[in-house]
Amino acid sequence: MNIPLDKIRFGDPDALHEWAKQSKDQSRVLMSSFVAPPRANINQLETGAKFLIVGPKGTGKTTVLLHLRDCTPQNKSSLILFKSNIRAEDRSKLDKLTKTVVVEDQNGFALDADYRTVWEWYILKNTFRLLEEDDVLEGKGYFKDVVLLLEADKNKFNTLFDTMRVEGVKGSVKLKVGLGALQSEIGAEIEARRNSAGEIDLLDLVRLTQQSLKNIRLKPSVACRLYIDELEFFLEEAGTGERDRRMVRDLIFSVYNMNLLFQEAAFDALCYACVRSEVIQSFPGSSSELSKIVRSFSVSLNWEPPAGQESAVLEIFSLKIINSEIEETGLHSTDPWTTYFPPSIGGKDTKRFLLDMGSHRPRGVLLCLTAAADRAWGRDKFIESDFDDHDNAFAQAMLDEFKDELSASLFDYEIEAAIALIRGKHFLFDLRDMRSRMHDLSHLDSVRKLKKNRDAEFVVKALYRCGLVGNFFRSEDTQLQRQTWSIRGYPDPIMEKPFIVHQSIQKLLDTV
Repeated sequence: MNIPLDKIRFGDPDALHEWAKQSKDQSRVLMSSFVAPPRANINQLETGAKFLIVGPKGTGKTTVLLHLRDCTPQNKSSLILFKSNIRAEDRSKLDKLTKTVVVEDQNGFALDADYRTVWEWYILKNTFRLLEEDDVLEGKGYFKDVVLLLEADKNKFNTLFDTMRVEGVKGSVKLKVGLGALQSEIGAEIEARRNSAGEIDLLDLVRLTQQSLKNIRLKPSVACRLYIDELEFFLEEAGTGERDRRMVRDLIFSVYNMNLLFQEAAFDALCYACVRSEVIQSFPGSSSELSKIVRSFSVSLNWEPPAGQESAVLEIFSLKIINSEIEETGLHSTDPWTTYFPPSIGGKDTKRFLLDMGSHRPRGVLLCLTAAADRAWGRDKFIESDFDDHDNAFAQAMLDEFKDELSASLFDYEIEAAIALIRGKHFLFDLRDMRSRMHDLSHLDSVRKLKKNRDAEFVVKALYRCGLVGNFFRSEDTQLQRQTWSIRGYPDPIMEKPFIVHQSIQKLLDTV
């Protein structure tokens, strides 16, 4: 029994948008169709043993975050979007609250801003905004004082700078609360640290608040969870991209530090964060400290199935079809693939075609399915021609995805130049070809600027790591053709081997 294809909730490229729309429609398809990547121990996230969700773009990080929130509905929780809730104008003010530190590396010294204290304050503030006085079992005086000092009033509109008057002195803030209103011993500590102008170092304020956690006991039924999503940035020539890169890096440090403090104080609060793997890889001189945190407390999303098993990506869409059928009719088909799809597309098994075109990640397959569903509007089954991307709707969506990933390592003009080096050329190339193309197209302003700052090897590595190109070669043992891709468990390119442009965008880029 088929339902119209337009009634199947394949999803939205943005999981938050999909969740918001389905919440209004009272649909549970997204949450009921959750599938964990085969190598990701989601149980460690559910228990709080791990709290960082890492993966390339389009691998389902936000969906995992929503799953965690959905499976613990009794908790007091808040979803914080780095790009949306923490606005650009707020980020530009952050430097007024930070202290400048000197960073030493092998090339000498450099000035850097340390945002960790600001983020720890932000996490504390948003955690206490979730709580009511009735949630506290012991230490209500300390609880009230912390709420006053952080101005964590849940009735106020919450932005990064909604309560603190930022002064000109780096790292100092002026409290708006009178010390006479404080009820616990923290008042005396605040008084001892304030200067004659009534200012206190933000670090002192945060540390005193953190120390107060051990004096506050929540009721056993109360737990706080913060979910921070969209930890990403885009390189900009004006320098804000580099600043945002440091902000994301320090936010990861702060999430780690606050979670340890919550645990040590027996304060039932936990902060989760999603971060793109290419963002972590792009941190300048990624420290061993950060690497240890990511290695110990992150779950990496990798959809490559174990040998001999079918891709779990396909299971997601099989469940979405079944759950859509159930919501529409109360019944479901036994095999969605034979019910709604042709057996093959373009000479390939349908499932293999969808995985290859969708770059073996959930979002890519979703983009392929939604583009085909638009072409099949009004019918209750796909035909092979629905997947003929004659209007380039799917190809353009995939190219936009690749460009978005490149934005973590290349400036906008460099992305434009990198695409120009592929457009109209052969879809197979090697490093020598890329060097030749950079030379031949240096009359283009974007390519000339790219060539001045980046070499061909850097460009190819960036294209490979975002999935726009993969390695293509013959196996030395079997002489069979092989392709290796970053998304399929080969994070680094083999520079001496040829490369191939992803097939989803070959026609769009007029490759030959």
